[in-house]
Parts: sequence; C-alpha cells; structure tokens
Amino acid sequence: MGTMTAIAEIDLRPHALRIAGSAGAAPSLHNAQPWALWVDVGAVQLWADPSRRAAVADPDGRQMTISLGAALYSIRLELAELGLEPVVELLPDRERPDLVAVVTASGTASPDPALHRLWAQLPRRRTVRDRMRAEVAATVRHELTAHVNAEGCGLRWLDAVADRRALATLAMLAERTQQRDPRFLEELAYWVGAEALAAGAGVPGYALGPAGEAGHAAEFPMRDFGGGRRRLRASAQRPEHHPVVAVLTTGSDGPRDWLRAGEALMRLLLAASGHGLAASYLNQPLEHRGLRAQVRTELALSGHAQLVLRLGRPLGPWPPATPRRPPAELLRDS
Repeated sequence: MGTMTAIAEIDLRPHALRIAGSAGAAPSLHNAQPWALWVDVGAVQLWADPSRRAAVADPDGRQMTISLGAALYSIRLELAELGLEPVVELLPDRERPDLVAVVTASGTASPDPALHRLWAQLPRRRTVRDRMRAEVAATVRHELTAHVNAEGCGLRWLDAVADRRALATLAMLAERTQQRDPRFLEELAYWVGAEALAAGAGVPGYALGPAGEAGHAAEFPMRDFGGGRRRLRASAQRPEHHPVVAVLTTGSDGPRDWLRAGEALMRLLLAASGHGLAASYLNQPLEHRGLRAQVRTELALSGHAQLVLRLGRPLGPWPPATPRRPPAELLRDS
C-alpha cells in the first residue's frame, strides 16, 4: 500500500457516502447486496444483512460472505484512494457475528498507481451473462492469478478436457436439480421481479443472459433466471460454446476464508475489467453440498472451491450496470 505515516485518528464520516458507494459496487448472488456499513472516526464497520441472503441457493451464507468480502476489498481501495492505509480485522466480535470486518485508517499512505487503476474500475466492472469472446491472454491469466494469490487464495484455470467435462457434468446436474425445485424457483423469481428491482437490487431483464435451452446448449450451462419460462428480454444469442473457466479456491473453508475469497474475487474482477474483460458465474454445483465436495474431488483441488468464473470479452458496447441501492441506504446509525 506504499509508505505509511502514523497519524491521529481520521474522521471518515465526511467520506461515508463515497465509501458506501464503492462497497455497494461489489457483486453478490442475485445482486442482493447483503451489506450495511457504519462509518465513524477512524474506522469503517462492515455488517452482513442476513435478510438479503438467498437462503435456498445459499443455505450456509457462504456466497453472502463472499460478497461481503468483495465489498470489503472495495472499502480497502476507497481508503487507499483517500490517501489512507487500511488495516483490516475480520470477524472481530464473536458476540456480533454479523459484524464481518472493521477497516481502520491507521495512517496516511503514499499514492499507489496500481491500486488507483483497480479503484478506477469500480464503476466499470460488469457481470456479463450474454455471449462473449472466449479469450484471455496467457499474460493476463498470469496477472489475474497473481492478484488472487496476493489475497491468500488460489486460481485454477480449467483447460484440461477431462477437468472441463467433469465440472460441466456437475454443473448441468446442479442446474437441472435447481430448476426442478419450487423453493429455488420462487426465490429466483423474487430477485428478478419488480419488487427487488424497484428497490435497487436484483437482476434486470437486460442482464439475465440466455434462457432455457439456449443457455444450456453450451459446454457449461448458464443459470436459467427465467425458471424455464419465456422471457420477452431473453438474449437471442447462445453463449460461447467453450468459455474460459477458472475456479477460485481457499486453503480452508470457514467464514474467514469466504471473506478472503471475496476480496480475491473483487481484486480479480477489477483487474480483468482493466483489460476489457468481464465475468459471470457457473456456481450451480457449489450451491449443493454434495456436488461441491465432488467438484473438489473430480478436479483434484488442493483447496476448497469457492467460485467458478466464466471470463471473456463482451461483444459490442460495454453493457449497462445493474441496479444499485443508494449509498445512503447502506449506512447504519450505529
């Protein structure tokens, strides 16, 4: 983060909306945005909002915690952009499990051009489910892997035919299981519905990607956000048949690891965006306990699979952003 100078506590409250806006730019399952912040003198508290957890798809809160880790990395970047040195404490209070992190401004720091480049991508980063060009140069792969490693996580690029076939089979099994589950479809319908969208969350029609058979025709099935129903705004394009796929892993598998996975994810996504790349997710087999364990076995992973990423270069203009809750709405009074 550069050279640090210790100083008296810094009042971050004048920057509260700016910090909340950056945290709120993070990705989350179904764009639920399950976070809240308390910005005070010298520190930012990041809280989980369990009422926004997709309980059917995410019964353990693992994906919610990963999204909180992504928001945490955005807070770190925002403090660095303010010329401050962020120091993070994860899960600081056992009596308050929803307090997932405290980020303290421990002093001033010299500008870091690399961090500034990542920060500049916060409003540009996109989740793209439509067809993309499946190209990520070897040098960019190496750079993205280094970003993930720097956050204490691993990144496995899936190139071997046997590995891809094994993961694709598990992904299709998981997708079909979810699409036959009335509880899952009811939950999904809420997050693509008018109520969630009106509140600045959820997945709008233009971001849903291909539906039904079109989304399932590629090597790896895309999630059918329509639950098999016809959608007026469904993409007419099939996804690329052989996408670039990577699996993000952690050494162990608890809430701290999930937070670190989210930090690594956000760092990767922002770096990828700087190269004109976008991502979407093929996480269906990781949302089923048995299949998630099987992913680790089939791919002979040394760590635990936290995310399956599809990366590529969007076709045509950069797509519009999905809705975001107003920064003021994310701020707690205490």
